[in-house]
Amino acid sequence: MGKHASNRYFSPRRENKGIYITTAMKSFTHSSIIIALLVSSIVFTGCGKDSGGSGGIDLDLIEATTELPAKVRLFFRVDLGEVQFFRALEESDFEIYENSSLISSLESQAKVQNETGSFLFSSILLLDLSGSVLNSADLTRIKDAAESYIDSVMPNEVSEEFGSKELAIYWFDGEENIHELSGFTVDAQALIDSIRTIDTDISNDNSTNLNGAVVQGLAELEARISEINQDPNVSSAGMMLVFTDGTDQAGRVTSDAAISTVQSLSNQFSVFSVGLGDAVDESVLNRIGRDGYFQAGTSFDLNQIFLESARSSNELADSYIVLEYCSPKRSGDHNIELRATFDDKVGRLTTQFNANGFTGGCQIR
Repeated sequence: MGKHASNRYFSPRRENKGIYITTAMKSFTHSSIIIALLVSSIVFTGCGKDSGGSGGIDLDLIEATTELPAKVRLFFRVDLGEVQFFRALEESDFEIYENSSLISSLESQAKVQNETGSFLFSSILLLDLSGSVLNSADLTRIKDAAESYIDSVMPNEVSEEFGSKELAIYWFDGEENIHELSGFTVDAQALIDSIRTIDTDISNDNSTNLNGAVVQGLAELEARISEINQDPNVSSAGMMLVFTDGTDQAGRVTSDAAISTVQSLSNQFSVFSVGLGDAVDESVLNRIGRDGYFQAGTSFDLNQIFLESARSSNELADSYIVLEYCSPKRSGDHNIELRATFDDKVGRLTTQFNANGFTGGCQIR
């Protein structure tokens, strides 16, 4: 099953003080994700979307599973079609149809699961620490901007969202492999402490292996998402933000190969890029940052640029929804249509499920 990608490009959002920001929020072709559950088995086919015409809502199904006694779990991404606006949809914004018949909200107990433990958003911050960065006066401002980014995207310990987002930090220079500065963690202070360890002696290779770093960073992210997906009760999505002040010099991996790796990602993954100065290749960074490219004219603009990218990251995390409901079906194959409405916008997705073995007693908590 599959769908055609629907790409929407937006005009620059801001242009002043040497800052040039463009963001392209898109829907991407994705592959079916099949998860074997210990408690039940399921076959979902025919997944797709219908935005209800121009100006509609895009619902992109990522994963659909069932669990005995009769729970159906839908994990999908919502795009309301506006770059700078997203409001998290609630249960009342959705209607569930099985075999074209509306399922009663009381009967289905439908619930959007956004609590910690139901969804985990995993991110990587990939930093260029090649010679042009370390041997310049920009390093302190780059570190400050990275700290601001962490503060903006990571929930603190008293937040209700604490534990729903994790971040890892990697850096690259001219060497073949990227370097881990901090593994995946929900601890914002630990991430900030790792940024503060960066100094001019951290690298022994002044070259820039940008393309190779992009490929390796995404491999680390995909591995982490695969690890999380081992738990059938937790849905996950991933994002990587790449920062660089130049172009690939090492020549280990071609730009086409890096871009191809990015473009082949499913809609469970997103990539943003930040470029500093006029030595970057905007055409490459714009394609690497398929979900958003941000350019800073000077390092004095970086803090604002990283805050802009943090806002995009937070909006992206909010666009993923886990919806669970109890099906009244007790056997056989059935069609699901999920409809979303917001103001005058309408969107829908469709799929199928098998209810063999379903019984009473389903509860959504």
